[in-house]
Amino acid sequence: MQLAVSSCLILVVFLNLDLGQAASLAFRPERAPILGAALIAFNASKILAALRLNIYQRHAGMRLGEGDNLRLYYAGMFLNILLPGGIGGDAYKVLILHRGFSLPLRTGVAITLADRSGGMLTLLLILCMLTPLLPLAWEAATVVLFTVASVAAVRAVFVLAHRWLFRLDARQLAGVCALGVAVQVLQLACMAMLLSYLGAPAGSYIAYLALFLVSSLAAVLPFSVGGLGVREATFLVGVRMFHLDPTYGVLASSCFFLLTLLSSMVGALFLGRFSLRPATTG
Repeated sequence: MQLAVSSCLILVVFLNLDLGQAASLAFRPERAPILGAALIAFNASKILAALRLNIYQRHAGMRLGEGDNLRLYYAGMFLNILLPGGIGGDAYKVLILHRGFSLPLRTGVAITLADRSGGMLTLLLILCMLTPLLPLAWEAATVVLFTVASVAAVRAVFVLAHRWLFRLDARQLAGVCALGVAVQVLQLACMAMLLSYLGAPAGSYIAYLALFLVSSLAAVLPFSVGGLGVREATFLVGVRMFHLDPTYGVLASSCFFLLTLLSSMVGALFLGRFSLRPATTG
């Protein structure tokens, strides 16, 4: 079902593009080092995301080394590509920690929700902060009021959720917040590099990056394979607000998916390292 949705969305999106222009933009071997740098930025973001996840796990009493945690994170990434909405990879990690490390299922689910919600709230926070830089047809006072109100609201929800629902102390909260921001900044840097590879106009970067953040939220919906098609469709629709060429955004989004796919393949090597069988006691 998810493969069919992704295929249909990709077909519709690319039928709305100039395929000749898309082909000429996508094939630029002289700029291959930029793709390499984007791949490094993407994986750096995932390493920091794994560190952030381990803060939640250690808060719950789970003592998993950073190496094993990173391998488990990449194994989950691999399953997230194949299964809807990242649920498969999350379920796999929860089961591994439950059966192999005796972490209660309820706690494992709570950790997953905390990590996911924290990541999405951080993404929303950065998106709100980008609002004043976007070419919106709003009055300056409206832009300022919206930005201040939305940033304050998202920050309040983030802090209250982590202090009162997840019971993180100030040091843990600071660590989760700092790593969350770093993750999103690295992913934005990755996207900016992809736009640079494609030769997108420098003045349009902020709008494309804002749409990338929106597409990341849309990609969480369990309707596609790893967000493929959903991100591209978001760009196709969203660029009309800013009167931009959709080709750059759609191609950059597709390149981002390919980087995700390539990086996630590493996780397949680690699936056999962890057992789904219950831990035995001597």
